Amino acid sequence: MTDGTMPRRTVLRGLALAGAAGLATGLAAACGQGPDLSTKATGRKPLWKHTFATADNGHITPGSENDDLFPYSMAASDTTFYASFEGKLYAFDTAGRQLWQSPYGHYNASPMYGRTAPLVLEGTLYTLRNEPGGKGALQALDPVNRRLRWTFAPGGWLSPPAASGGHVAVSSTTHLHCLDAATGKERWRAGGIGFPGGPAIADGVVCAVDAQMYLAGFDVKTGRTRWHRSGRSAGGAGLFEPHSSITPDGGTVYIHSMSGLWAVSARDGRVLWSGTTAGGLTPVVPSGVAVYAAGTGGVSAITAGNASWTVPVPHWTSGADRPLAFADGALTFTTDGRVSSVDAHSGAPRWTAAIKDYADEDVPLSNAATANHVVCVLAKDEAVDDDAGNKDGPVDHLYAFPA
Repeated sequence: MTDGTMPRRTVLRGLALAGAAGLATGLAAACGQGPDLSTKATGRKPLWKHTFATADNGHITPGSENDDLFPYSMAASDTTFYASFEGKLYAFDTAGRQLWQSPYGHYNASPMYGRTAPLVLEGTLYTLRNEPGGKGALQALDPVNRRLRWTFAPGGWLSPPAASGGHVAVSSTTHLHCLDAATGKERWRAGGIGFPGGPAIADGVVCAVDAQMYLAGFDVKTGRTRWHRSGRSAGGAGLFEPHSSITPDGGTVYIHSMSGLWAVSARDGRVLWSGTTAGGLTPVVPSGVAVYAAGTGGVSAITAGNASWTVPVPHWTSGADRPLAFADGALTFTTDGRVSSVDAHSGAPRWTAAIKDYADEDVPLSNAATANHVVCVLAKDEAVDDDAGNKDGPVDHLYAFPA
């Protein structure tokens, strides 16, 4: 924020840090005990949690940038969690052991692409650094040893990437770029008109929505335009929203926007079906005949455009930009202060964990990530003390729950 104001939660946290923490410490000392923990998880019991020292004390200085530009977000491979925290990247195994730390975390000054997260695609870990002034870089890392394989910085902010068959596609403020996945060298670019959303690669075609709300398909090898669709059965003006998310699944891409959800053939751009039950901007999760989507109505399972079930999510606006995690027959998602898991077949609730600070306020959470039957989330709690009560705060935490 730059208008000199502070949100109510920040004001309350500042008062709590100044008063409640001292009171809690004093009462604990009188009883001969250490200070109370500032953050508490109820419901599903955590397997473990990791403590991060944070530079964020809960206060926003008027006129300055704060570490909200460094999105706290999660990704996972089969056996490893990747946490982007305050501009750095951390790897943990599923038992909670930190494997490595890297300076290549996310920087998210761009308003174009929402909250971004690391992505593990075809054995490469991708991160984005969209810095103030319109400077963007896509970074490709070895997920095992954190080595930087290459950086692509064509000028302008960049979208989250897509990767398939040795190709990487990424959108900038002016062009759609296709890169060699091994070297990061640009193979071709398209546009001039701009592609504000992230692309997808399916069936040898790079699909992206352009600034005029058309969905375009380009040959992944040559960059030649294969098709151009408006999304309207009678043609006319483009219908697809420029900031839609696009998810590939075999020869189909799913375009998810506030207007609804479309399934489109990547080969020829034909609309296979559409639905309006799950308007939102998060990537969908394809699984067999069903597609799982998070939107204004909550979390839904969509089959051929129709919802087979929908789970309403209270306070969904606080989690609307966070991807779903799908594993072990369950969907896991977060809103501020809550991690929820539902059965993917029926939508029935499986478990919930609530994470609140010592003022009983909901703690901002990252997206959930799942690996090897474990779910991880980052909690932006800015707690006064760490778990042992012997580190100067503020600190944040990485929570792990059994899936």
